[in-house]
Amino acid sequence: MKAILNGVVTENPAVSVMDRGFTLGDGLFETIPLYGGKPFLLEKHLERIRQASEVIGLQITFVDAAVAGGIAFLAKEAGVSRGVARLTVTRGEGPRGYGYSGAVNPTWVLTVEMYEPMAESKRQIGFTLAPSSIIKNSRSPLSGVKSTSALERVMMKAEAERAGADEAFTLSDAGHVACGAAVNIFWARQGRLETPSINCGILPGVTRGAIISLARQNGMEVAEGSFEPSSLAEADEVFVTNSLLEIVSVRQITGLGRWDKTHGPVVERLTASYRALIR
Repeated sequence: MKAILNGVVTENPAVSVMDRGFTLGDGLFETIPLYGGKPFLLEKHLERIRQASEVIGLQITFVDAAVAGGIAFLAKEAGVSRGVARLTVTRGEGPRGYGYSGAVNPTWVLTVEMYEPMAESKRQIGFTLAPSSIIKNSRSPLSGVKSTSALERVMMKAEAERAGADEAFTLSDAGHVACGAAVNIFWARQGRLETPSINCGILPGVTRGAIISLARQNGMEVAEGSFEPSSLAEADEVFVTNSLLEIVSVRQITGLGRWDKTHGPVVERLTASYRALIR
């Protein structure tokens, strides 16, 4: 598998066992969907990783054009049309301990691989969500950072799998609706679209941002805020989003509600708008 490691194309990419991304999870990553071999909303993903790098004090050593060019090169080399690119940035090698003053050479890696989209039959059925024991910290600056130290998300996904669900569902430390392991949550209620604000300790998803913009362009009222779980129980439609799944209806949240009719009018409308944006 070819990859780009610190700007150099390599056939057998490898990083040091002393890299802080390996020893401490001291790094960031972005997952970028490819359609027709081209990255979708790449500028938004790069904007987010740069903002996150400022939060954790991590130096970014690549230029955006190098990432765009690298994705195009790797996709062509691998013959990838519908795929996924992953950009990983770590603080690089450093001395033992948590302090990073000795880490002066960040590492960045770019990979591209095929991605098999969700079958339409599964999309029509919709997702089930199971409650998670993980609580999102709304006061931590790291809550909005897509870190390579993804243990929270790993544990949330494991809980969902043990419950036989497709995704997890968790609350903030204030008891408000937050997010899933890898998804943002939306619902339609009382004629408007609602979703947790970033102040609830959620990751500011790139697809989340696109859906909010598209909804408003379609004349929908959108409310970003702090919502009690009962808001979901009162919803007409619930759906989740991320860059690879796009938009998926939710048919059940354990303990909160069940929606026998998935792909309601809001999901249908937003899915059509989102796919038009992709084209």
